[in-house]
Amino acid sequence: MAYLFLCLALVNSVGIALLLRVFENQGKNRLVVIAANYITAGSLAYLFAANTRTASGISGFAVFIGLCFFLAFIVFGQSIKQKGIGSSVTFGRLSLAIPVLLSIILWGEKPSVIDIVGLGFIFLIILCWEGKPGKISPLLLTLFILFGINDAAMKFFKLHFPSIDDSFFLALVFFSAMAWSWGYTLVISRQRIKRGDVLAGLCLGIPNYLCSYFLLKTLEKIPAYTVFPLINTGIILVSALMGYLLFQEKLDRKRLLFIFLGIVAVILLTI
Repeated sequence: MAYLFLCLALVNSVGIALLLRVFENQGKNRLVVIAANYITAGSLAYLFAANTRTASGISGFAVFIGLCFFLAFIVFGQSIKQKGIGSSVTFGRLSLAIPVLLSIILWGEKPSVIDIVGLGFIFLIILCWEGKPGKISPLLLTLFILFGINDAAMKFFKLHFPSIDDSFFLALVFFSAMAWSWGYTLVISRQRIKRGDVLAGLCLGIPNYLCSYFLLKTLEKIPAYTVFPLINTGIILVSALMGYLLFQEKLDRKRLLFIFLGIVAVILLTI
């Protein structure tokens, strides 16, 4: 059953990227879709919360992370449109280098030689992905940083708020992201709200919540050092394959090599 949960987490993670690409191709309003997605994601998270006990400081932290979630989703959608699913998902998954670095700098964890090699692979990929050393895509770099902040925030949450139910925390974050996204969509950018865009977002919210839910269920049964290499490498491979099969996204040999190095780096940083 545990490995079924792992597969479901992987499927839903890939499903988010595929749905974003489909909605882009259909001309859906990305801002409205993302804002509406948090209605479903937040509601499901709250529904499945075992308890709703809070702690001092958790609300402010959730508001900040909600903003980061919103910004990351916006950049992820734009990156999928411009750079394709394979490149976007690869950089999103490489972002685990950021919580690893912060663990070393802020929490005093000592890196092994394997960790250092994995980090080296990641920075090599970032520097060389666009073809010329040092020519870094600002969009992919922003995606890498925002995803990394979100990953680091999850570690911070587990360290400093261990008594808070995981699903309840996700509900706080999703509802915060919903407030940020609707505020930006309606007040700042003054987007027109169409029923089709809202319905698309409500659908997107289902895999957005389920990928987190099934990941948490998997971690209850399988050690993290097994889960994260499997799910991160699986997401990179399946996303690149789906991008090629469904949307004819082609990756040259160099980027295929970088994806392979990315998978190696992910495994090294999570074993």
